[in-house]
Amino acid sequence: MDLYNYLKTNSKYKVDEVVKHISISKDQHIYIPGQSTHAIFEIVRGAVKIGSYGSQGSEITYDVLSYPDTFGNLKYLNGQFFEFAKTLTATNLRSYQLDFYKKIIVEDPVVSEWFNKNTVRRWSIAEARLFRIRSAGSLERMKIIYDDLNRVFLDAENKNHNLFYLLTKQDLGDLTGMTRQTVSQTLKKLLGPSLKHSA
Repeated sequence: MDLYNYLKTNSKYKVDEVVKHISISKDQHIYIPGQSTHAIFEIVRGAVKIGSYGSQGSEITYDVLSYPDTFGNLKYLNGQFFEFAKTLTATNLRSYQLDFYKKIIVEDPVVSEWFNKNTVRRWSIAEARLFRIRSAGSLERMKIIYDDLNRVFLDAENKNHNLFYLLTKQDLGDLTGMTRQTVSQTLKKLLGPSLKHSA
């Protein structure tokens, strides 16, 4: 289901009052830990990196999203939400007013079903990836991430990108539990020495 189109075609919702269309350039934070946000975001075009910060202040990536993923702070965690969202490309988002979003996922059966399916899908993908990575060697770990993220999408400037190749070696290290050096060696085995990847 396309949430926005469903809401737009339903006369009881005043969509233009509760949904904003946002364009953000590459490498920009949508929000950072501790920032008070009152919206849930839906990716229309582009890609977003989700993560947090380590004890030394370095970024740690734990998910990468593209169309039609949604993300943001539903404020159900009593202030324990400590994540950032950062664009990997020029990105178009829809920003849903948080109170409105929380209301419709409870009160509208169609939206509730959509929300539950999407939430379970995200959990399932994350859990399956973690299980496969924890039980695999370095080359297998990289292949798992490659298989999951080797997909092409359009950004806000109508340019094609491959999600896997947008990630830095540090991002890949965070997602696989490997050091940058191990990532570099593993990429050469997986992709061959002639294929380049991000720094």
